[in-house]
Amino acid sequence: MTTAAPMILLVDDDEFQLEMIHAQLVGLGYERVICATSGAAALVHLQAQGPNIVAIVCDLSMPDMDGLALIRHLAQLGSAAGIILLSGAQGAILQSAARLVGAHGMHLLGVLAKPCSTEQLQNLLTGLQPPRVQIDHDDVPELTPERLAQALASGEFIPWYQPKVDARNGRVVGVEALARWPTVASGMIGPARFVPAMEAAGLADELFFTMAQQTARDLAFWHRQHLLIKVALNLSMDTALNLTVPERLLRIINAVGLQPSDFIIEVTESQLMVDRALTMESLTRLSLMGFALSIDDFGTGYSSLVQLIDLPFMELKIDGSFVRRASTEQKAQSVLRMAILLGNNLDMQVVAEGVETLEQLEFVRSSGGHMVQGYYFARPMPLVACTDFLLHHLSLNGVLQ
Repeated sequence: MTTAAPMILLVDDDEFQLEMIHAQLVGLGYERVICATSGAAALVHLQAQGPNIVAIVCDLSMPDMDGLALIRHLAQLGSAAGIILLSGAQGAILQSAARLVGAHGMHLLGVLAKPCSTEQLQNLLTGLQPPRVQIDHDDVPELTPERLAQALASGEFIPWYQPKVDARNGRVVGVEALARWPTVASGMIGPARFVPAMEAAGLADELFFTMAQQTARDLAFWHRQHLLIKVALNLSMDTALNLTVPERLLRIINAVGLQPSDFIIEVTESQLMVDRALTMESLTRLSLMGFALSIDDFGTGYSSLVQLIDLPFMELKIDGSFVRRASTEQKAQSVLRMAILLGNNLDMQVVAEGVETLEQLEFVRSSGGHMVQGYYFARPMPLVACTDFLLHHLSLNGVLQ
């Protein structure tokens, strides 16, 4: 299915500002700009044009439906457009509005104080992603338990790998395995869609073991190439509560000649309170076997310090939202520094996720972080691409800057 040329939706109740920004956008080469003087009018345009709208430039202060309410409606409609917020407000108000966009799972291109310059608009619009390809509804698989089980049995789920880099010397020290589901008809189906469906269908254990088997084979292959790295596996609480998991996982890795010390088991912090006793038993048994345990997305849950005291974690992964916000927010910088200090004082390896710029890398490095992971170095990639990456940067003693 083909789509029309991409559009930008401009929403502002001030007609002078509307005309001025419209002229700036046209001057930058964006010929298809739709103007709306209210949030309600903007929603009409969005429903009519759908995925053709790739960016929305939105004023925060409007009568009837302000920019915050419009953002909520956009999220409910599933809009994939990049958002630029405009406001005469300053400081904390703009930051709170920006965080709201992220809380709704939407893509924030940036915030601008009025009046904005053409250069400022251009800089933010360079962050636009290509418009999504529209897919016929019949091509999107219905994620029934039967379809998911079939996909598992036929090997449709595969691990992609994202490198972990030593922040102090730039060397690759490991990778994180991430479940991916590429399909012929529908393209890549993201884990945000298939993982909840797996859990609801009672197939979370099988997904974990499928990833573990393939990752173990891949790691054994890398070790034969003298690429001596470690692999991190994500363990959901649904699976951790199954007390047979440690022994089954041990059999999988022993079958290919690997040791538990070759693996790191990552557990998301917010999941740890599902069943405290069973969680502690399962994770402690994994630790006794020699698996390293990592607390993932640190800082986003509700009982961080208790988990660090009661469970034998060796690694602390700081959620990427703190890294990104530290670029512009003093409070986020303070939280990031304190999280790194806490991990260091507990003799844990500290990994900062979501590093996308040299500035973020330097901040983590200067704050005492040990490892980093993020788009600045590499995106998740399939086995062949990751092998090429590792051969280039490890066998040649390459250093990433």
